[in-house]
Amino acid sequence: MTNVLVHITWPVKAWSIPDGYVDWLRSEFPDVSLTHTRDLEAKRAAIVDADIAFTPALTPDLVDGAPKLRWVHSPAAAVEDLLPLAALRARGITVTNSRGVQSVPIAEHVMAGLLALARKLDRTIIAQREHRWIQNELFEDRSWTLEGKRMTIVGLGSIGTEVARRAHAFGMSVVGVRRHATRDQPAFVERIVGPDRLDEALTGCDVLVLAAPAIATTQRMIGRAQLERLNRGAVLVNVARAQIVDQDAMQAALESGQLGGAVLDVFEREPLPASSPLWELRDVIITPHSSGFRAEHWDRTAGLFAENLRRFCRGEQLLNVVDTAAGY
Repeated sequence: MTNVLVHITWPVKAWSIPDGYVDWLRSEFPDVSLTHTRDLEAKRAAIVDADIAFTPALTPDLVDGAPKLRWVHSPAAAVEDLLPLAALRARGITVTNSRGVQSVPIAEHVMAGLLALARKLDRTIIAQREHRWIQNELFEDRSWTLEGKRMTIVGLGSIGTEVARRAHAFGMSVVGVRRHATRDQPAFVERIVGPDRLDEALTGCDVLVLAAPAIATTQRMIGRAQLERLNRGAVLVNVARAQIVDQDAMQAALESGQLGGAVLDVFEREPLPASSPLWELRDVIITPHSSGFRAEHWDRTAGLFAENLRRFCRGEQLLNVVDTAAGY
């Protein structure tokens, strides 16, 4: 009998699997032995006999203690920080992720943040609560439109592609940056370049969206020199990882006006400390790493794992196989 370990417990309630979905998996796979754990010691004991682990995080010692392990599926898209990919690769253990599950909500979050900044909705909501009519103030600090603006997306994967689709619908021109620049180009993307042409892609950009994985080659890839290539007053959107941006350079650019605003969903320290100056900066929208939230999250995530488990049992190719050497 195939043994499956499910351990998906997180301080953020949205990312902890509800019991009902574990019960559903048991009903869907009566011939599979499924163990659900919530603490590390129980996980350590159960993984000894596990053929499959449905979990976002493992340590090298847990992998060493899992002699039967053949496949790990993460309920997240990002695996580079939480799974020991080198150890799993050395053992020949297949890794899959939940890439694509959060792409639509994150893309809609990106557009919502941009529209809020463009139409000054952050200010009108505050004025509404204070019962103030700020028509003249909004005239002096002009609203702007997405139409006609140029967006550069660093990381044109599943999330970046959905952002591009929506940006194009708003009349924006989109340039994508991704490792495989010559792969199929969506009709709604003007052009795609490799990371070696990042400076070219940033030059003249009005909106910079970061959707790249946090791997060695993306650490601090956006610093002062890169931000200075953007059009003055450009907006930065980060729904990837905070480490992709030099935080000091970003703050300086916001204070100087080189950046006209930002939509930030990720931070070097989370929760963002109350003392952070980012809270007080004008035209900065801060969200608590919530861009991927949606009511149907576990329907899609558990459903994807179930489809892969069916494929695994039939000896078929799994969906969303991670390149453990590349990190995503």
